[in-house]
Amino acid sequence: MIYEFRNPMPVETPLGYGMLVYVRDGGTFANDVFAVVLDADGSLLHMLSDQFTFVRNDTFGIREERSDR
Repeated sequence: MIYEFRNPMPVETPLGYGMLVYVRDGGTFANDVFAVVLDADGSLLHMLSDQFTFVRNDTFGIREERSDR
């Protein structure tokens, strides 16, 4: 099964920054495979979850730590 993200998510890979566009279910005995389009040249790469990290997005201060909690 393939799940295409409605809003691509920014990620960082060893090859540069890109956008995560869909994930393919690997089934019971295999890892899920993620499709990443690189910003630099538009190439499509298939990666496992340990090959990229999500880029932090501070829109609206959502990730700010608050001391009153």
